[in-house]
Amino acid sequence: MEKLTIIILGIFMLRKKGQISLEFSLLFLAVLLAIIIAVGYPGMFGLKKTVDISSMSLAHAAVSKMKQNIDLVAAADEGTTKIVYIKCPPGHWEANNNVLRFYRNDDVKFNIITNCSSDIALNGNTTISEAKIIGVKIEKVSEDIISVTIYS
Repeated sequence: MEKLTIIILGIFMLRKKGQISLEFSLLFLAVLLAIIIAVGYPGMFGLKKTVDISSMSLAHAAVSKMKQNIDLVAAADEGTTKIVYIKCPPGHWEANNNVLRFYRNDDVKFNIITNCSSDIALNGNTTISEAKIIGVKIEKVSEDIISVTIYS
């Protein structure tokens, strides 16, 4: 902290022909404040809370990618198959008619639900025990049913 104070005082003491500009002073203080906030955020709210928020964000991205690919295969002809790799946090996949759900009830609780354009038949390992990249085979079985098989 002493070094930081000396640096700040040294910058404000720079005077050859005149003082430093007010804009430079404000810009320097704004950058300094941004660094303090960026470094202090995990400390203030706890690293666990930061990791939990990241896990929820990753889960939302996984559900979004799954829905996007299911809807893409649903628009194709019967028998169309697509293999997708999705980065997924720990949790459980579930499908009920056209509703796709990813949830977790452990220490971090979240529930992400989306509606797809076709009914989904979910197969394979629907419980993901650790954050990893899962392989998903999406196949159009009939006009109204999409088969989703999760390989982890």
